[in-house]
Amino acid sequence: MRIILAPLRRHSLMPVLVLLQVALACAILCNVFFLAWQRLQPMLAPSGVDADNLILVDNLAAQGRTYTAAESVAGEDALRAVPGVRAASSGFGLPMVSIASIMVNLQGPTHTAVGVNAFFGKGLVQTLGLQMVTGRDFLPSEYRPWGLGASNGSNSDWDTGVTQPVIITQALADKLFGAAPAVGQLLADPDPADKSDHGYQVVGVVKHLLRNEIGLATDGRADYTVLLARNIGNTAMLSYAVRVDPAMRDIALQGVKNAIKRQFGGANAGGAQARVQTYNEKRNDAFKSSRAALWLLLGMVLAIVIVTLVGIMGLTGFWVQRRTRQIGIRRALGARRAQILCYFFAENLLIVSVGILLGMALAYAGNILLMHYYELPHLPWMYLPVGAAVMLVIGQLGVLAPALRATEVPPVVATRSV
Repeated sequence: MRIILAPLRRHSLMPVLVLLQVALACAILCNVFFLAWQRLQPMLAPSGVDADNLILVDNLAAQGRTYTAAESVAGEDALRAVPGVRAASSGFGLPMVSIASIMVNLQGPTHTAVGVNAFFGKGLVQTLGLQMVTGRDFLPSEYRPWGLGASNGSNSDWDTGVTQPVIITQALADKLFGAAPAVGQLLADPDPADKSDHGYQVVGVVKHLLRNEIGLATDGRADYTVLLARNIGNTAMLSYAVRVDPAMRDIALQGVKNAIKRQFGGANAGGAQARVQTYNEKRNDAFKSSRAALWLLLGMVLAIVIVTLVGIMGLTGFWVQRRTRQIGIRRALGARRAQILCYFFAENLLIVSVGILLGMALAYAGNILLMHYYELPHLPWMYLPVGAAVMLVIGQLGVLAPALRATEVPPVVATRSV
């Protein structure tokens, strides 16, 4: 260690420059990796639905009135009559339809409270193609009307007067009940606006169902979604989910477009057109901005890696050139090429390690600063060793070429004048 530290103390500029470069790169990489993973998580999350055979209809807005329950049902009937359609449901808060979303706060027996997205609609388990893990689907008698109150426009049908049945995802069951069976368990609103709220009872658990607020689908919350037994009516906007036969997918898609145009063509507010898209098209549109952000972050990572690598190579190469005579003396005293190589690797490891420690502190402080000015989540500690590992690899790669040149210095250099 003394052999390594002695030249660093005598000529401290080069080590300090490498150290600062590594610290800055490490701080940036830690935060970039974190932001990239935040964008990537929802894209990797399973949807839980029959994605290849699902069609979504949204942007059906009434002109100066609300759609009635009868109109909602008539739309379902028109869609079921389309050749190739297996199931159709009107819904509110459907997958990838973020224009209409409902947040519900739930609290289990362990007093763990979570915010979830709620999907309303009759027969959604069948229409969406959800995989039931345990329990059952809603019974026809359990459905209650839901819509906007005619008098004041507020939701007057939220409290049904009884405990509401609810279907949750496996992720929610694990979060709220742990290893205990979820079916039959009671859930409550931790802070209900109506103190007479009767809460919910779990009747079924599905494997996956991706929430429609994509920005919240991170850190294990992608499946924080529930289904409530509600019929759609008295609402200013309608949405439909349609499941089709795989063999008639294209025919059914065109048929759905025609059926929606016949049923609602003249009713849309402001001349807006109803959107009829496959689930995969909606998903692709929903993640377009996330993909663009990921490419931008990837470009930043590549730029940081290249700049850091080139910087370490250049500074270390200069450092080796300045110590050519010292290297020749060591060779003349019997040092083997492998020992010279290990010496420079060890020296670089020491400098880079100090830079990494400083960089991790800067990454944490930078994240706190960004949280103060922007709506960014807290940087988990696990990203710090990831950034450190990357910088260690970059540091060792950066010193490889200069160290190999140092091993080629002949012992005769020691006899030359400085």
